[in-house]
Amino acid sequence: MRKRSIVLLTVIAAVTSATEAAELRGQDAPTIAIMDFNSFMMGQGGASVELGKAISAMLVTEFSGRDGLRVVERQRLLDLIQEQDLTYSGRVEEAIEVGKMLGVQYVMLGQVTSIVDNLRMDIRAVDVETSEVLSVHKKSDKTSELFQVVVDLADEFGTQLDLTPPSGRPEMEPIPVRATIEFSRAVDFEDSGDIELAIQHYEATLEIHPSHRDARRALDRLRGGIQT
Repeated sequence: MRKRSIVLLTVIAAVTSATEAAELRGQDAPTIAIMDFNSFMMGQGGASVELGKAISAMLVTEFSGRDGLRVVERQRLLDLIQEQDLTYSGRVEEAIEVGKMLGVQYVMLGQVTSIVDNLRMDIRAVDVETSEVLSVHKKSDKTSELFQVVVDLADEFGTQLDLTPPSGRPEMEPIPVRATIEFSRAVDFEDSGDIELAIQHYEATLEIHPSHRDARRALDRLRGGIQT
């Protein structure tokens, strides 16, 4: 009986994913899935965190504010990977497989390295149907300029798709490295299901950097509020 139940759940998950993929393909606007970046971060005092998840979360927020493009939410992406027992290590082939299951047109993936306040980010966007790498971008800056780097990369990809940049963009302030570390820890805890610790670290992020857009949105979401 247990075996039949497991088989049934697997079939339901596959059918659900196929249905969602068909819905996405039926939409006019192109859809993008942003994979977690491979990353290495070493902050002051030797603090090391999973920066790649933070980059993914920030890019989802940035692309969600642009007309003409649909973005798969991180939780939906994580749910699919877990339900289908997929392995994702950052390879293009794996990202394309996930993109096909989601029914998206593009997947975005990359690598980011931060040592103290020195940032290097490599990013590429891939056409899921053709497996063609549409764009490759490399940027180096201070880690405190992470938000600006994310926005610049989103602008460059948006230009390739002839997307209109979001209007009324607020002035961008450098994010202290300590705030980036706290935000990265918060995203990691949220992904693992430890909501209480995630909230604590999102709050710590805002204590260090009160205008951190993504931490505020995450707190609103976790507390059942309205995203701003």
